[in-house]
Amino acid sequence: MSALEPAVPDLGFQVPGWAVRALFAIVAVALSVALAAPGFWLSVALLLAATAVAVPRWLTAWFLIGGLALSLLTHGQSANDWRPYVLIAGAHALHILGSWMLVIPLRARTQPAALWPSARRFILIQVPVQVVAAAALVLTSATSGGSILALAVVGGVAVVAIIVVLSAPLVRRPRD
Repeated sequence: MSALEPAVPDLGFQVPGWAVRALFAIVAVALSVALAAPGFWLSVALLLAATAVAVPRWLTAWFLIGGLALSLLTHGQSANDWRPYVLIAGAHALHILGSWMLVIPLRARTQPAALWPSARRFILIQVPVQVVAAAALVLTSATSGGSILALAVVGGVAVVAIIVVLSAPLVRRPRD
């Protein structure tokens, strides 16, 4: 190496930044085809996926997640149906990939080790969430309509209570 050549550190294995967008596109298209109603809603989901890949800062990835979640309402839910489980894992994966698209430039080089903590959390969260989802689906299919309403009210109150407890420190005035 001559004195005029810049020193380039060896950073090990790297993936191009566009690979994250490609992976997002693959997951988004697969989920859209599997979950969205054919026709207009599938077209909307695919358009949102394409927009999310093209311009991540518009945050259309999260509109896609919401649209796919709403599309699940067109199907009857049961513990034996694969759609809720795929939606939960897929929406979580789209959220992580969408977040990565916001911070990894298209032409960047990224070490996969930098992405591992998020991927590890994905795995650690999905296992208990999928078990809870299966239990909730079994519970709702085993109960009558009146019982589901009571459980929904209790669940809603619990969510509000958690939000109030967790947000209280955020809205308190700092001590002088």
